[in-house]
Amino acid sequence: MMAAVLDAPGSLALLEVDDPVCPPGGLILEVEACSICSTDVKMLRAGQKDLVFPRILGHEISGTVSDRYGASPSVGERVQIFPGVTCGICPSCGRGAENHCKDMRIFGFNLDGGFAEYLVVPRNSVRNGGVNLIPDGMRFEEAALAEPLACCINAQDRVEVAEGDSVLIFGAGPAGILHALLSRERGASEVAMAEPLQVRADLAEALGADQVLSPLKEEFLDDAMDLTCRRGFDVIILASRDLAIDDDLLSLLAPRGRVSLFSGLPTHLASPGLDLNHIHYREEMVVGSYGCTPAQNRRALELISSGSIDVGRLITKRVSLGSILKGMEHAERRDGLKAVVTDFGG
Repeated sequence: MMAAVLDAPGSLALLEVDDPVCPPGGLILEVEACSICSTDVKMLRAGQKDLVFPRILGHEISGTVSDRYGASPSVGERVQIFPGVTCGICPSCGRGAENHCKDMRIFGFNLDGGFAEYLVVPRNSVRNGGVNLIPDGMRFEEAALAEPLACCINAQDRVEVAEGDSVLIFGAGPAGILHALLSRERGASEVAMAEPLQVRADLAEALGADQVLSPLKEEFLDDAMDLTCRRGFDVIILASRDLAIDDDLLSLLAPRGRVSLFSGLPTHLASPGLDLNHIHYREEMVVGSYGCTPAQNRRALELISSGSIDVGRLITKRVSLGSILKGMEHAERRDGLKAVVTDFGG
């Protein structure tokens, strides 16, 4: 089969590799869509702590079951794949926090992923809820976006975005837009975004943000507070790696406001100095989120299937497997939103 193989940072090539063999209890998936994540671009350029070379990248995957070995679903069924392969028996798995499984393996990181004609899906993925039937009427490319939406669900579950909340989202990339759509679906009364790139600010406005502010403007803090009649936001979501968490950021929170650390931060921004008394007296919370769980993945598919969240509007480029570098460049330039590999013929 053909696959896009990363041998080392900066070295991605389309290669012919061995056809996969179906493992006991597992599946072989004919990949129909695999969307490109900013993490894929990071791994292409600089590697990543969980990445093992050589590796077929891609963790936002959907396709058709082409073979199985004593497992369900059946050959020919359309499925979406949760990217984590969990043990199913550790304390984290037992409490429904599978994203913290002690033996987690991840497609596109330490297992071969979806930038290939076929994907090997091991027994534990099938057994532990990692293979999800795609509802009728949903396109493969939409199903592939269930995983990034599920990550947003995890973050918003953690900070309890609820009806009537005012929400400020930093970063109008694909994750930021998904957060805006999800906040609206959960009943937020105000959904504002902070985005320095005009092309993405325009996309955010077109996709339904109430207000899009430039964080580069000197009057940004005042303008943001004006949106809440100076009360502050109930929830701030950091869907950008470029933002320092500091007292200026906390000043945008309402009493009992919550901050979601959705994006991992570079080292120079990961150790902020904060006035903890400010958090104490105003009862504020700073909450991390990492990945998602199989249950949240299924919820994401339901939201897409019901029409509650139209993820298809985020797709701004479709590429073949043979031109995957064009999709990577589209994501890296930030001149659109989601690029998806939809043609695996070369």
